[in-house]
Amino acid sequence: MSYAAAETAPVAAGHYQATEVTKTFGSVSVLRGVSLTLRPGRIHTMMGENGAGKSTLFKILSGLLRPTTGELRLDGAPVAFSAPHDAHQRGIYLVPQEPALMPELTVAETMFVGQLPTRAGFPRRVDWPGLRRQAQQALSSLGLAIDVGQLARHLSIAQQQQVECAKALLRGCRIILFDEPTSPLTSHEVERLFGIMRRLRDDGCTLGFISHRMDEVLDISDDISVLRDGALVDTVDRSGFDRVRLLSQMVGREMRVIPRRTASFSTGRPMLQVEGLAHAPRFHDVGFTLHEGEVLGLAGLVGAGRTEIAETIFGIRTPDAGHVRLGGDEITGLAPHAIIRRGLVYVPEDRARHGAILPMTITENITSGLLDRLRQRFGLIDRNDEDRTGAAIVTQYRVRCAGIDQPLRQLSGGNQQKVVFGKWMGLQPRVAILDEPTRGVDVGAKDEIYELIEELAKAGLAILVISSEMEELVRLCDRVLSIYEGRIVAEIEGADITPARVGQSYLSRDGLAA
Repeated sequence: MSYAAAETAPVAAGHYQATEVTKTFGSVSVLRGVSLTLRPGRIHTMMGENGAGKSTLFKILSGLLRPTTGELRLDGAPVAFSAPHDAHQRGIYLVPQEPALMPELTVAETMFVGQLPTRAGFPRRVDWPGLRRQAQQALSSLGLAIDVGQLARHLSIAQQQQVECAKALLRGCRIILFDEPTSPLTSHEVERLFGIMRRLRDDGCTLGFISHRMDEVLDISDDISVLRDGALVDTVDRSGFDRVRLLSQMVGREMRVIPRRTASFSTGRPMLQVEGLAHAPRFHDVGFTLHEGEVLGLAGLVGAGRTEIAETIFGIRTPDAGHVRLGGDEITGLAPHAIIRRGLVYVPEDRARHGAILPMTITENITSGLLDRLRQRFGLIDRNDEDRTGAAIVTQYRVRCAGIDQPLRQLSGGNQQKVVFGKWMGLQPRVAILDEPTRGVDVGAKDEIYELIEELAKAGLAILVISSEMEELVRLCDRVLSIYEGRIVAEIEGADITPARVGQSYLSRDGLAA
């Protein structure tokens, strides 16, 4: 396979080594003496709980950060980078978790930012036809049919990840690092990305990969290294893969693989009734009943309309038709604050933008939804009562932190999510909608969040879970509704909820009949 690049010759992939790399931020040590080797024609995966140092290591390898101590070597020769551009020139490229393409540029233009090809002559001018041709060649070499003339803002997250891969090739890079690229993707989109990664690997590229999803890691990896508290604790090749061993190394204790929950806490008492709900063009004629103590899942591809359904139920969107009843009372079209007061809460997918205020403290985030329930003196919040409330929820939801006055942004993704849970559950709702509740959360924290969800269901909370992870739906749900192009196409119950059956159910408009 050959790749076109703007005045850049492809760099041969090589052995890329980190030797005794450490990284500190002030008094905090993030990496401690990490040594590993990435090899050509191999996919080397980094695993570890949130805060273990995985992303920091990849940022050092790609020139975004400089190590405090230690050395990087490329084919045995020391290398040092002052910026990502230096790493690109040595053939090293980082595909970020959430690409930030320039939305108002075309796909071709955003692929060539910083290296526009020019025509010979005076004055030198940008070779626009050549730019578009080379961009299309790079995408086509990966088997991608993306129109390079469209604006980047029209691309899905999956397509943006694919464009990032092509950008690496345009820069002649053959050592490509993927930092949690699958976290915003559905299983179908993950398979497409994995096809690209396997293609690059078979062509001799050196690939690094970070993922929290165990099944993905076991599927795609040739080598796996585990980081714990900033230190490398284990490395195995394909012949040594073992789920229990990897999980135990990640968390530093023996872990068992938890099977699907078989107990149901549903009382059969209707709590949320949705009838004929529509919001064109996103979804049409959606209807279901959620019962007290039940965990009901919504499965489907990204863009199928799951989040839009949740937002319409919660009052963020105004429905075109249909009814929503909470405990028998009509709430259709009410504003979110009115719906919250009636006992329905929504934990959104993007906690950083919509679920929390990261610069604020843990306590301030927890009590932001409880202000009218705190004691007040002379119109001012009683700080002692606020602190007691924050501390109680931190304890109840097992939030790992230095103290309740710690800024939320300093916590790992899993602990941030538990704070968001605690904020809304402090309102003692009757119904909770959880949109991708474990996105970007490590394996250990996922199990803790699953346990919290089960405890809430056992206490009588009716829970609607939106998830792109089939294993998560299998693990948690009493029933699963599959959404395809804005319509419910299948309902799966109890022991029939398996990864294969869930996956099959939402890949066509005919659901399980496909």
